[in-house]
Amino acid sequence: MRNPITSSVVILLLRSHVMRRPGLGQLLAPCLVFLLSILKLRPSVMSLRHTILGFLSIQPMSGYDLKRYFEASVRHFWTADQAAIYRALAELTSEQLVEHERVAQTMRPDRKVYRLTADGLTALDTWLAIPALPVPRREPLLVKLFFASRLSAEALLGVLESELSDVDARLDGFRQIVASIRANPGTSDQSKLVGPLITLTNGVGAGVAEREWLRGLLEMQREGTLTASILLAELEARLGAP
Repeated sequence: MRNPITSSVVILLLRSHVMRRPGLGQLLAPCLVFLLSILKLRPSVMSLRHTILGFLSIQPMSGYDLKRYFEASVRHFWTADQAAIYRALAELTSEQLVEHERVAQTMRPDRKVYRLTADGLTALDTWLAIPALPVPRREPLLVKLFFASRLSAEALLGVLESELSDVDARLDGFRQIVASIRANPGTSDQSKLVGPLITLTNGVGAGVAEREWLRGLLEMQREGTLTASILLAELEARLGAP
């Protein structure tokens, strides 16, 4: 059985050693690449696996239940399709981090209901305590705006307005989630709501900030003040003196 200490721990330990002795960087680089290839470290897969472990720490669930939990709770920062969930469940089962039982259903195929093992709970708690690794940022909108000089004034307005509409829809979704939690918390233990609400403050904060940013760009574009000199002055004002 695989040790429940995740591969993230290995990365963290290696990073700490390299930072203490910078000269080791070039020496350890080939070894690190080889180690990563053996461990098959894929941050997205690791996070999916541990998200599943987290949901199963709440209660036993089927693969279908897990997909519904993803859609209802964490979709604003983590998505997963049904096939990926079942692949992860198969891996976690083979590593004895989860186990399952078949539950008979009338007129339908049997359900597989998964639950955490003791090793699975240890793996989850170990991963939760590790500082999050940086994730590469990819923003298609920013790539388009980087080359905004190739867009006509009308086309640029269209891009910004479309994105603003998407952000407004995302914020409406958050309103529905918050109203649902207010109406039906699902638990009498308020402390269990703190984690989910923290993630919502992140999503709402990012959405509100993006909405105001887009509104500002749209206003400047409509007024003809979306120029390099004005943007540069605004950046300097926001950053302040070093």
